[in-house]
Amino acid sequence: MGLFDKKKKEANAAAENAAENIKLEDADVSNTVDTNRRFSVIVDGVTTMLDGNGSIISGNLYGQIKKGDKVYVYMAGTPAVECEVQAIEAKQEERTAIVDEASDTAVSLQLTLPDEVQLKKYAVITNIKPQDKFDPKVSIENPALAGIINGMTTYSQDNGFHATVAYHVSHAHFLTPIKMDVEPEVNENGVAVIKKDTKIGFYMLKSQIKLAGTPEDKDSMVMPLFTDWDALRKWEGLSKDGKLVHTQVLSFQDVYALLKRGDAYAGIAINPFNAVPCTLPIPYLDTITGTPGYKAEFAPKNDAEHVKEEKLPAGKKILLGVPKDCEETTAIREKLLEYGKNHDDIYSISFLTKIEEDTKVIRHLVVLEFPEEYTPENMKPHMEAIYHELAPVVNEIKQIEYAIKGKIPAIDNVVAEHALQLVVYTK
Repeated sequence: MGLFDKKKKEANAAAENAAENIKLEDADVSNTVDTNRRFSVIVDGVTTMLDGNGSIISGNLYGQIKKGDKVYVYMAGTPAVECEVQAIEAKQEERTAIVDEASDTAVSLQLTLPDEVQLKKYAVITNIKPQDKFDPKVSIENPALAGIINGMTTYSQDNGFHATVAYHVSHAHFLTPIKMDVEPEVNENGVAVIKKDTKIGFYMLKSQIKLAGTPEDKDSMVMPLFTDWDALRKWEGLSKDGKLVHTQVLSFQDVYALLKRGDAYAGIAINPFNAVPCTLPIPYLDTITGTPGYKAEFAPKNDAEHVKEEKLPAGKKILLGVPKDCEETTAIREKLLEYGKNHDDIYSISFLTKIEEDTKVIRHLVVLEFPEEYTPENMKPHMEAIYHELAPVVNEIKQIEYAIKGKIPAIDNVVAEHALQLVVYTK
């Protein structure tokens, strides 16, 4: 196993506790792993072994991992993959060595991943099993989100990291403590049912930093949200006078709607008492809910904007949109990014899906930006070279078209509106 010397950046932050002391209720944790040894690894590199027999995955470990552990690999938009840790290489005192176990350090792992699984950067490896659906009788878990937010400081400058965080946040079900003026009743299924007209109050924490969007004369108050009971139990001092805490499970959509009803909150704090908390201001959440992918999945169908209708010259009506997230489009983006980095005369590259309304033919559309003085003769060699670069990775959609930035306003408008999803490379 080769050496992968990755420096680990540690972050410590805390939010001010603005809630009264209460006692936690126990939850059914029979469906989870040993909560004393939770761990996660954020993948930041994948290297194929020279003999083609597997890959080495490098990343930052949070918690303790052991050789032989059964783990689950989480990537945005794909089902979790179960595998086993075959070997561990860990950084210890500025050196790396093959070990049987490691804790809170940079690691390289060899896993029993199926050949067809293409591991992506910012995948999360953890021993917490997936929850296929929310069950009110089973302790809530959000393994991918709990793992990825550990990198909020280390990877905070990478847009790709934030896109991964946004995906897992928007698909999460959060645990949060609540106050009620009437005790709930437990039904025949063992589920606590809140009585009609019960008044419910949510807790607030004061952020130590001023969050975007907060008026100058107000403190930044955030809603505390937790990915699991282990994270909630780190809220120290929650036991006094035998009081019980009641909890509510909220989807991200529930949380966002609650925050937007008033101006009490400046954002959310996910796992605020962990070593690496995650505080997201409302403008950050607005960005998540404003993406075409989010609208296509969560917005009412008549509000979805996954594709946008435009007209090209000659009256041909087409649909321009964000390419679906799959192995093929990921490979195309990687090829386009590499090509842009290797050619100084290309200012930007965008990647779209084009659908002709009448024929329903789907094509890949690559938008290139060149120096103003460039003529078609200067551009054509690049288009041919890009075609040859993409040919080996295109499978489902064989047709590739090109457009020049600044030539077709309809295309430029779509790219500008959804730049985070469509712009692959900028100089």
